[in-house]
Amino acid sequence: MRRLPNNIVHKALIAFLRKECTCPVYDFVPEGAVLPFVTLGNINAEDKSTKSDDIIHMTVQIHIWSTYRGRYEINSLAEKIINALSSKQLDLSEEEFYSNAQGVEFYESYPEEDSGYNGVISFEMLVQNMRSDN
Repeated sequence: MRRLPNNIVHKALIAFLRKECTCPVYDFVPEGAVLPFVTLGNINAEDKSTKSDDIIHMTVQIHIWSTYRGRYEINSLAEKIINALSSKQLDLSEEEFYSNAQGVEFYESYPEEDSGYNGVISFEMLVQNMRSDN
């Protein structure tokens, strides 16, 4: 792993979700934020490089938060996000990275202790470093 794509993946994913979602998407949740909204959770990077290619397997947790008493709102928002992620490629070219493959590994939703629901989409991608000065 010669270059770490975490920052550009984070930036591109926030911009992508803000364009595709019908609810707010936060990098940092402001005080007084109104639900529903989307945040990013854990971001993992695993080296999958070869002698000639610098490739990183990325996994990003996308969280959907709602106070709706039931799963309908969470599942509807998740479906919209999953469809967008499955049909449009993230643009990482600003930092000279390329998404070779991307897709949703799994989705789960569960009730929160106090109220509402949390949904988690596990998004995976293979990111290639396109910079030649490695």
